[in-house]
Amino acid sequence: MEGLEAVARGSVTAALIFTQHHAAADVIVQGDNESLREQLCPQIVSGELLLTVGISHLTTSRQGGEPAMRVSWDGKTATFTGVMPWVTSAEHADGIVTGGVTDDGQQIIALMPTDAPGLEIEAPVELAALQGSCTSLVHCRGVELCGGQVIRGPAANALSRRAPVRPLVVSSVGVGLAGAMISELKRSAPGRGAELRALADQLLVKYGAVRRRLYEAQDMLSDASAELPAGQIRAQVNDLLVRLSVAVVTFAKGTGYVQGQPAQRLAREAFFFLVWSIPEDIQVRSLHRLLDEPS
Repeated sequence: MEGLEAVARGSVTAALIFTQHHAAADVIVQGDNESLREQLCPQIVSGELLLTVGISHLTTSRQGGEPAMRVSWDGKTATFTGVMPWVTSAEHADGIVTGGVTDDGQQIIALMPTDAPGLEIEAPVELAALQGSCTSLVHCRGVELCGGQVIRGPAANALSRRAPVRPLVVSSVGVGLAGAMISELKRSAPGRGAELRALADQLLVKYGAVRRRLYEAQDMLSDASAELPAGQIRAQVNDLLVRLSVAVVTFAKGTGYVQGQPAQRLAREAFFFLVWSIPEDIQVRSLHRLLDEPS
């Protein structure tokens, strides 16, 4: 968590790429395919492999209606047909951890090489920020994977086993970005009036409180019986980032509305957290906080 925060202070794009690589490695480590784990872990640790994930269609994206990715399984081969809506660093990765839904509603998670026949990576999406993450939509047109590439499944919820820290990962990156925004406020504040400087100090206190809450939650990870307040923290991080985005643009004055200026870039990056791996209950919490209403 401290590493993610530090990386994000310098580059949210780099932090995003790292979180997707880490998520892919986590799924492999927590999966049922011991042979695949033993084969890949040394290459992951050494940096030989860059992995990413294409699982948002199973977690937060395109929920409801027909599954975005179908998979058929004959006991030896898993055949994937459909789309992965959001895959970071897809055109640079060696493999994508993805999943699909069988006709009977089961899930299969597998590692798909990016050079697999039938896999098509679109040009990166034109994002409002983080364009360097090379996030693309990926099509699977009958991509066949052998059983040795299947990580888990068929199972009702093939992603049920994840590292305990996963619910705090996005919040860790968000707190890192908030730290960068606080630094930008401190840089701009000396030339502003006393009242504006006092308001910047209040935001610094709010930032400190949210960051402290995040690391208090980290201390709970070793207690399996503790109820991790990950949703509350994520809503607080979102709220902080939205407020800081307004502040950095306000303090930067006209340059805050100019492409390429730090304040403008930071504000656009902050809005990414309103859509990144965010289930509906966190959306509700975040909007309640913006409206100053109890959730």
